[in-house]
Amino acid sequence: MRFLALATAGLFLASTAAQAADPTPASAEQFLRGLYAKYIPNGKPTPFVYPDAKTIADPAMMALLKRDRDKSNGEVGAMDSDPICNCQDWGSIKVTSVQVTMRGKDEANADVTFKDLGEVEKIQFALVWTKDAWRIHDIGDKDTPSLVTYLKTYKY
Repeated sequence: MRFLALATAGLFLASTAAQAADPTPASAEQFLRGLYAKYIPNGKPTPFVYPDAKTIADPAMMALLKRDRDKSNGEVGAMDSDPICNCQDWGSIKVTSVQVTMRGKDEANADVTFKDLGEVEKIQFALVWTKDAWRIHDIGDKDTPSLVTYLKTYKY
């Protein structure tokens, strides 16, 4: 009987935790801060390439990353830097601001401002909620406002 009560309590807690994982500005901010937390000396951020980015990019972005990989025939391809940090190398990225604006129930725009190697960068994200997590649908900076547009129009 005691085991049954513990098992039932465990299922209730698991159910409550699953329900807590929903598309909110706070969860979008947490997702983005988690991405940048890996940009430290000797850190291992998730590579923004196919298929590695599947845990951070939505299916539409993954299709564009796969297309880039396939069309580049083993060469660098359309992207020659990491769009999350707008860099090839980094020191220790320090996020100074994350501003999230919901665009409906399952979509959000976010601006992330950070400092790295003495430079201030601002990256814009279009996020979508897929199943139980945020994913990057599009990403942009001052030089490339939309990675989606860039990848769709890149001439190989």
